[in-house]
Amino acid sequence: MISPYQRVLITGSAGMLGTAVYPHFQANYPTVLASDINQYNHRRRAPWQAELDVTDREQVRKAISEFKPDLVLHLAALVDMEICEDQPEFSEELNVTATQIVAEEAERANATVVYISTGGVFEGSKPNPPDTYYTEDDPVDSICVYGKTKYGGEIHIRNICSKYFIVRPGWMVGGGYHLDRKFVGMILDQIERGAQTIYGVDDKWGTPTYTYAFAKNLDTLLRTGQHGTYHMVCKEPATRYDVAAGIVEICGRDDIEMEKVKSDFFEKRFHAPRPPNEILVNKALEDLGINEMPTWREALEEYIPWHFPHLVRKKGRVYSLPSAQPAKITL
Repeated sequence: MISPYQRVLITGSAGMLGTAVYPHFQANYPTVLASDINQYNHRRRAPWQAELDVTDREQVRKAISEFKPDLVLHLAALVDMEICEDQPEFSEELNVTATQIVAEEAERANATVVYISTGGVFEGSKPNPPDTYYTEDDPVDSICVYGKTKYGGEIHIRNICSKYFIVRPGWMVGGGYHLDRKFVGMILDQIERGAQTIYGVDDKWGTPTYTYAFAKNLDTLLRTGQHGTYHMVCKEPATRYDVAAGIVEICGRDDIEMEKVKSDFFEKRFHAPRPPNEILVNKALEDLGINEMPTWREALEEYIPWHFPHLVRKKGRVYSLPSAQPAKITL
């Protein structure tokens, strides 16, 4: 299929999602400009990444006016929930004000905008997970600063942009050995450090999102031209414990004991409030017939041997989780 866009600008390309999105779009679109800022030590720009501070309107205006994108993938954000909670003004600047700047300058250039939001925009109070979940039609009411500011960005996109895609992922999986500092990376780090017991929270439900599958499905969505709000997560819900148990099994570590705990076990380290139910389903993608996301089990079975082969003791086997089967979800 012919590319619907000729010139693609990516913000925040040095992050977990950006390192999956950029290679895919670079390979499938004529001209792509990846950008980021040296915000943290672990997010240093590569030589192929342009410097762009999305909180600086003059920089954003200059980049867009000179590059002339017809598509802006706005990935730049503050995603650390604890930092967002502790520094709400910083979170507001990066997730709300910067999004307003990008939206206004992209609209001035008549460019389509893709805004990456989060499942954290929902308060997560629906009872009885995994039998309940959130679709794009559910009302938004976040319980954390991160979710509130990401929804603030959504509002600017809807109010300013005439052509936009708002896409909500779930628990992010990706980035590889050097960038994966989310839940999956933390579990793998414990395995690498020789942990004999791994504790997994079993009172929080959600849906992982595999960055590499996300990049491909996003491309498919863009080619439909159907603007709007979309969820883009892996199929099948899970608890943190389920995911951790799956990682341990994929690594072939029968010698590691798995123990279920409640969220307060980690409250000192992870003090930002997290919804008890963050299960998303890709209803809008299903309606278009383009839900290409794998199950989270399939994602982990690809991701871990690919990026962490030194941690996989048993290869070429079929993996199954010890937890209960996920609920059947009908849209």
